[in-house]
Amino acid sequence: MAETDSLLKRLVSTFMLDFATWLPGTTVAVDQVFQVTLANDRELLLHLEFQGRRSQEPMQWRMLEYMPRLAYTHRLDLESVVMYIGRGAGADDTGIYQVNGFDGTPVLAWRYRVIRLWQMQAEALMAVRQVAPLALLGQTQMAQPEVILPAVVTRLRGVADVTLRGHLLTAFLALLPDEEMISMVERLLEEDEWLLELPYLRRIRAEGHAEGRREGEAEVLLRQLRVRFGALPEDVTTRINAADAETLLRWSERILSASTLDAVFTE
Repeated sequence: MAETDSLLKRLVSTFMLDFATWLPGTTVAVDQVFQVTLANDRELLLHLEFQGRRSQEPMQWRMLEYMPRLAYTHRLDLESVVMYIGRGAGADDTGIYQVNGFDGTPVLAWRYRVIRLWQMQAEALMAVRQVAPLALLGQTQMAQPEVILPAVVTRLRGVADVTLRGHLLTAFLALLPDEEMISMVERLLEEDEWLLELPYLRRIRAEGHAEGRREGEAEVLLRQLRVRFGALPEDVTTRINAADAETLLRWSERILSASTLDAVFTE
């Protein structure tokens, strides 16, 4: 999700105060790190990560790398949040982990907050006072898009600064999940087209289509391998999910001639 990731980082950086206020408990490269002040004047770091359906390194180990480094560097309390984008992303992530010693008691423990946008009801996001998080609304569960989408467009149009309004509308449109919703919002925004960053939108959509094809090819390859070789080791599944489309095609062509699973991946 390279282009989408770039869009999300820019969205949070531009509307830092909105996101720091929206995430519970605050009043005011890892993905994004901000120093915020709580209502009781306590200062801490807010560390926000966006993650799609796949991560080459499991998120809990990535966070174990990031969090101590941030705490050691800044010497402040830390609140880390992982926000999952895309249906099913982070379904098994509890955000609570530990490593035990010989006697089974924890010698190392870490915790971060998990937000799965795909499990959130659109109405819950609509209820927040801050306007910037509404750009993420297409990633939530939306039972009545014909009601929700015009309401969101109305609120985003209420942003006075023309440049900021353009950023929000572009991000909102880019993060919508299907063509029907995109068409609905494009009709609502016909007169605002000059505000939108159209080349940026086209690039994100092209990436989305390519990523969809790559995911489909990965699923087909996994099914073919299971039929040919039976249950697959976890590291094989991870490797396939991380591979590009050209590599997936090359591996698929070797399945029938390969005598072992390892032979499929041998260059």
